[in-house]
Parts: sequence; structure tokens; C-alpha cells
Amino acid sequence: MKKVLIIILLLISSFSFSQSQEETMDWITRNSDGREQVFYNENDEILHLLAVRQAGNLLTTFVNEINPKDVKSISVKYGNDGWNSINLNFKSSGSTVDYYTVDKNFEVIGEIKSINKYGMNISIESDRELIDSFKKAYIHLFKTIGIEVKDGNMF
Repeated sequence: MKKVLIIILLLISSFSFSQSQEETMDWITRNSDGREQVFYNENDEILHLLAVRQAGNLLTTFVNEINPKDVKSISVKYGNDGWNSINLNFKSSGSTVDYYTVDKNFEVIGEIKSINKYGMNISIESDRELIDSFKKAYIHLFKTIGIEVKDGNMF
């Protein structure tokens, strides 16, 4: 009886201490030095992936909008130059991704384009330990949205 009670208490405590969706998105932003940002719009169920890059004196933000229900698994690709990647692997039929650039006021520059993709690559300058933490954060983020994705490096 004591063992069952201990197991129940451990399960309850593990669920109550997980990060919220907002905390997870904030962790991704902070630990990428603001270079990678994620926003989930609950109204239209779209996940916005922002990549902030500097070109000279200008900061440019590239936005990719994905349907999180199309993500099947998340994996890591290790690079040799300090740049590692998180790969969001879509279901076998792929997914339509809208992409565009925004200015510092988040106004769209140019036109919004669409493409069918089979995955999204998110490049992050990090060591192996940190990129593995990013993978866990993205898996958890999808869980907070209500979508179970697999660890793509496990199969």
C-alpha cells in the first residue's frame, strides 16, 4: 500500500512541476539568445517559428508558420562547426508552411509565400548538451499544445 501511495505522489509531483507553454517558449528564446522564438496562436492553431538573424547593422526576422498537428517527430542533427539543428519532421504527406520576413515592428516585408515541406530545420549555435535540451523543450511545447510528437532520434 505504501508503494502505491509513493508512486501516486511521485506521479502527481512530476505533473505539477512541468513548465507551462509560455515558460517553454520563453526558455527557447532565452537559451538561443533571442535568435529563435516561438509563438502559438490558439485561435488559428498555428505555430509561428521566428529566426532572428543579423546582416550588417540590420536585424531580420524570418517567420515560418506551421500547423503543429502535422509534426510527427522531433530530432537533432549534430554539426561539426558549433551549429546544431532541431528538425521538426512532418507526417508523410508533408505540410504547407507559410513563410515571410517581418521588420522590427513585426510588419510583413514583401509577400507571404507558401511551400509544401516534409520538415523544418531550426539551426542553433550550441553544444550537444544544449541542443538536446532544445529538443526536449520543443517536444514539451508540442505536449502543452495537446500534440504528442515522437523523439525522432529514438527510432
